[in-house]
Amino acid sequence: MNDQKPIDLARPLRIAVGLMLIVVVGVTLLQIILRYFFNAPLVWSEELAKLLIVWIAFIGAAAVCWDGRHLNVDVFFLMLPQKARNVVRYINAGISIGFLAILGWTSVKLVILENMQDLSALPLPAGVVRLAATVGAALMILAIIGRIIYVRPMHRQTDPAYGHEDPM
Repeated sequence: MNDQKPIDLARPLRIAVGLMLIVVVGVTLLQIILRYFFNAPLVWSEELAKLLIVWIAFIGAAAVCWDGRHLNVDVFFLMLPQKARNVVRYINAGISIGFLAILGWTSVKLVILENMQDLSALPLPAGVVRLAATVGAALMILAIIGRIIYVRPMHRQTDPAYGHEDPM
């Protein structure tokens, strides 16, 4: 087993998600204070919070892909022999990359279509909402490939994505 710890290439994503979450909480609290105590609601706060939550979901999903911690049901997977598990992992990665490529490509078309109009309260094109799916899909593909190339060879036995396996 290798004692070298892999570099967390998803750290910038985690920081971005954390900062966006801070902004969502801050804007929401500001909206509550201004609306109920000063009777002066912010027009744009709800739209900004919704926009950031969409981005948080997709950027956060890329960080989770890097960690290999997406939800899964591994009851049957753990019954397989070790070599079959490795094959299933690569098949799963291939299917995931294929799905994410379709998601990313389709969302590019939607971004282009929606950029013809603006959001109602924020001075941004409406496509910025769909752009989260495009960017998120690309980052998730990179994270999955990064796990295969960089993380897995270094930490096969300690990688949390490998489930509750017996070291073999």
